[in-house]
Amino acid sequence: MAINANRSQLFWSPVLGWALLSCLASGAQAQEETSTPALQTIEQQSPDDPIIELLPLPGGGSATREELGITMGAFTLFPSIEILGGYDSNVFATSAPTTGSLFTVIKPQLDLRSEWLNHSIRLLASGGFGFYASAPTQNFENYTLLAEGKLEIRQDFYVTGKVAAMRATEALGTPDVSFAQAPTVVDSIPVEVSLYQKFNRFFYQLTGAAVRYWYYDFSTITATGLPGTSRDRTDYEERIRLGYELFDGTSFFIAPGLQQRVYTQFINAAGQQRDSNSWFFNVGATTDLGPKSKLEGFIGYQSLSYIADGTSTGATTFGLTGSWNGYEPLVLRPQILRSINESALTNYQNYVSTTIGVDFTYDVHGPWQAVGGAAFNSADYTPAAGVANVNPRTDYFLKGSIGVMYSLRPQVQIGPLYEYTTGWSTDVAAGGPSYTRNMFSIRLVAKR
Repeated sequence: MAINANRSQLFWSPVLGWALLSCLASGAQAQEETSTPALQTIEQQSPDDPIIELLPLPGGGSATREELGITMGAFTLFPSIEILGGYDSNVFATSAPTTGSLFTVIKPQLDLRSEWLNHSIRLLASGGFGFYASAPTQNFENYTLLAEGKLEIRQDFYVTGKVAAMRATEALGTPDVSFAQAPTVVDSIPVEVSLYQKFNRFFYQLTGAAVRYWYYDFSTITATGLPGTSRDRTDYEERIRLGYELFDGTSFFIAPGLQQRVYTQFINAAGQQRDSNSWFFNVGATTDLGPKSKLEGFIGYQSLSYIADGTSTGATTFGLTGSWNGYEPLVLRPQILRSINESALTNYQNYVSTTIGVDFTYDVHGPWQAVGGAAFNSADYTPAAGVANVNPRTDYFLKGSIGVMYSLRPQVQIGPLYEYTTGWSTDVAAGGPSYTRNMFSIRLVAKR
């Protein structure tokens, strides 16, 4: 089985917690265009949170939540399916020669939610299955199984919990890949528990989380890459958010926390010991700008230290997410994130990822809706301790897409989509990206 998809470590920054990522478990390359560019890049680069949650439904001719769902007693089932067919001009993300291929992607989803007055539970099952006519090594099969719930002690005092089993892959043409052709597959089991309480306008949230990762190689790894068994690990995180609601809809908070990474192999294939501890401190705010506009942002600092040799990496971190609907036909979704990520390479121990982007939907007229966005990402690598003759390296990725969706009925949309991606590096000779890719497709989305 050959599989290809987005980077497995799909975490938001610690302060954003279990954040909004994608409608479905991500696949690779071609199916990345099913979510818009800024969101795709965040998915690939977010280092800590693989839980998938639903995106807001677009406006215009698309269905609202009230028009969707099948009542099942005290529960509502929201089924959906997305089918994508098109052409990828550069499947292997190479400079030359390039290989183009027709592709088909099928993404089903079942989302079951309780409708209780108190407490809540949600069960989600989704998948992504892709097939490349001229590049079968890029075929993929991904899935997400998620259970989450909320136990209300009082209205402003409750416990939440989440657990999932996920399969994702690491796509060619995305940051920090080290396989030659067929992608590395990643299984993960994330678990999180939070306690939230509010006193008048003060509130706090205590959170503990862990994620277990397993990596499986289906291709020869490059000379500077770590094999999957050397990347298997468990991540732990403990964080607290302390905040004050200045007025209705606007809150300020501080969010300190700790992280630990423990690798299954004490000494990896390169003779390195990569267990690490880190701390972070963020300051942020959440504001409601209207019934359809809400933004959350933060700025802070993170320091990551390796236990074996005492080396450390520090970086200013920041993020912004949410949606803005100040002009009724237009919805803008900023996606900004800076974080320290683990590296899959032997000569670099980590990299600082910075992503700046925005996605949009625009109701053109009647059943017609324009969709798209743009994102820019940089990955600034930190050389591993004790490795000689390592050049400075920063990789860059630019992505943009534009499409039109036509609502055959409120629950069914169809339309063309074009996506452009390019990647370049300050050290192409050492394996940095150097490619351009164009993808053309027809997308069908049906919700019930």
